[in-house]
Amino acid sequence: KEGASPVDGEGGQPGPEDRRVHICEMSAPPPNLESFLGAQIKVSTTFGDVFEGELFCLDIGGSNTVVICQKLDSGNVNYKWTKANVIEKVTASSGPAPPSEEGLPHVDLRHLETRAKRLEDEAQVQSKKYGVGVTEHAQEVFDAVSKTMAAEWDGEDIKVLGVRITKPYDPKSCIAGDNEQVRERVKKVLEGELGRILERKKKQPGK
Repeated sequence: KEGASPVDGEGGQPGPEDRRVHICEMSAPPPNLESFLGAQIKVSTTFGDVFEGELFCLDIGGSNTVVICQKLDSGNVNYKWTKANVIEKVTASSGPAPPSEEGLPHVDLRHLETRAKRLEDEAQVQSKKYGVGVTEHAQEVFDAVSKTMAAEWDGEDIKVLGVRITKPYDPKSCIAGDNEQVRERVKKVLEGELGRILERKKKQPGK
């Protein structure tokens, strides 16, 4: 037709090439899609798919993808993934949730300092209950004795009530101290505890 564009159809209507250009323009990602982050949106694609949910994240410059989060009534969450260049239309039903204006709760720094000091002291006390470079048997003896008496490590020796228990921690020959009554008391406690340890090991499989 004279005067018509080479791509015009009948009656001046857009020809096939014009329609293809129009679709490409509609399928381009909407401008400022980042502004929809966190908003409830409805996305229509050129394939006829429709997704609704929260715009969870997007990467236009890299992978050219958009992820929509859909919260289900069951409490589960679905994530819909699509390419940004197939998005034909985006409708936002609500904007991103506004930042909370609530202030942070009051924090009693003095209380926190006191609690931290108490926990530190407790940790130091607990650390003193573990011998350094001692055998498993030595630690078992210490744990057993310290159930009923205040004990502390001095190298590989165990000090309790002013007497000293030396390795191999035999109650008959490894307790030294000036007070005979205390030595006898510690001896009886140690004998009883070692007996219980031995019985417990006998009941363990493979012992």
